[in-house]
Amino acid sequence: MAYKAGKALKLKIGGTEVVGLRSKELNYEADMAEATTQDSEEDWKEYLPLQKGGTISADGLYNPDLTGVAFDALVVDLKAGTELTVYFGGIENGDTYEEASAYINSVTWTGDYADIQNVSVEMTISGKPTTNTVSV
Repeated sequence: MAYKAGKALKLKIGGTEVVGLRSKELNYEADMAEATTQDSEEDWKEYLPLQKGGTISADGLYNPDLTGVAFDALVVDLKAGTELTVYFGGIENGDTYEEASAYINSVTWTGDYADIQNVSVEMTISGKPTTNTVSV
C-alpha cells in the first residue's frame, strides 16, 4: 500500500471544502472505566470503554479570496450554534471518509506582525459518525 500525502485528506462542511488548510486532525476517544477486581490476573488493571466522542480540528492560512468554506462562515456557524454535517477523509476512489454531525466550539484568528494571518477551528462531534467509501 502506498503512503498518501496529508494534503489528500479533505475537510468538508455540508459538501463544501474548507479552504486554506495546512493541517487537519480527526480524534476519536472513549471514556474508560476501571473494571479491576480481586480476580484480575496478576493484579493487572482492567478497563471497559463507556461513552465515545470525537473532535475535528484544522489550521490554515487566512485568505478571504478563496472559494469554499472560509473563516468568516466558521465564525457565523459558531455564533449561531449551527449543527453541521462534516466530512473528513480521503478524496480518491476507494478512500474512506468519516461523516458526522458536529458543532464548532472554537475559532481562532491570529496574526504576527511579520507573518501571514492564521486561522484554526475545533469542532465537537455530536452523535455516532459513519464510515463511508469514496466512489467516483
